[in-house]
Amino acid sequence: MSKKLLIGMIVLLVAVCGVSTYFHIKNKMESEDNKKTYETVAAEVAATEDSTAVSATEAAVNPYTANTVGGNGGTGSAGGNYQSYTTTMNANANPDMVGWIKINDTNINYPVMQTKSNPDFYLDHDFYKNQSVYGCPYVQANCDVKTPSDNVIVYAHHMNDGSMFANLELFRSKDFWSSHKTISFDTLDRKADYDILAVFAIPVEQNDKNSFKFYEFVNSYDPDHFSTFVAKCKALSFYETGVSANYGDKLLTLATCEYTNDNGRLVVVAKRK
Repeated sequence: MSKKLLIGMIVLLVAVCGVSTYFHIKNKMESEDNKKTYETVAAEVAATEDSTAVSATEAAVNPYTANTVGGNGGTGSAGGNYQSYTTTMNANANPDMVGWIKINDTNINYPVMQTKSNPDFYLDHDFYKNQSVYGCPYVQANCDVKTPSDNVIVYAHHMNDGSMFANLELFRSKDFWSSHKTISFDTLDRKADYDILAVFAIPVEQNDKNSFKFYEFVNSYDPDHFSTFVAKCKALSFYETGVSANYGDKLLTLATCEYTNDNGRLVVVAKRK
C-alpha cells in the first residue's frame, strides 16, 4: 500500500469519525433540549395549580405526580387546572393543549395537543410551536376530547432516546403490563384513569380494505360496531388483559411507530374507569 493511499484512508477515517461524533453530540443536545422543554411545561402547570389551589378536595391534579383524591374519572370530578393555564394564567401557555397524559414508570408524561384545522401540526412542533423532530403528543382531529367521543386517539413519535411514546414498547411484555395497567389522561375539565384492554402491533395499509384501520373508529354507529372494534383489538392483542368494554364505555387509543412491520404502528387501547 502506497504512503499516499494510506494517508488518504486515515484522512477519510478521521472525517467519518468527526461527522459521526458531530451527529452524536447534536442528537444528544436535541434530546436534552426536548427533555427540558417538557420539564418546563410541567413546572409551569404546577405553578399555576399552586397559585389557584383552594382546598384539598378542590385542588388541581399535579400532572407529574399521583392524582388527587377522587380522580377515578367516573364521577365527573374536576380535572387539573389546565383551563386556567391555557388561558390567562401563564404567558407561555398554549391554547392548543387539551390534556395531559402520564403512565407511571415510563417517560410518558406530556401535555396533549389538538389542532383540528391543521391535524398533524404537532407531528413536528413542540409545545411552544417551535419546529421539532420530537413533536408533541396530539389528538386525532376528528376526536372530541371534551364530550368525549367513543374513542380518543392520541399519536406521538417513537424516539430513539426513549422520549414521546417510545416507552409504549414496554407493553409488549405482559409482565410490565401486569404492574402498569392504568393510563392517566386528564383533560382540561376532567381527570380520568383508563384500564388497558389490548396492546398490539399492525402495519398501516390504507389501501388494503382488509387491514385493521383502528384510526377510523372514533364514534360507534351502534352497539355491534362498538363490540366489533373491541373484539378485533382483543384478538390482535399480545396477551389477554381480562379487560373489555361495552357500548357506552369511553376508549383511549395511543399509537406510535414500531418496526417489526412495514409502516407499523404499536397501539394501546384502554377503557375509561
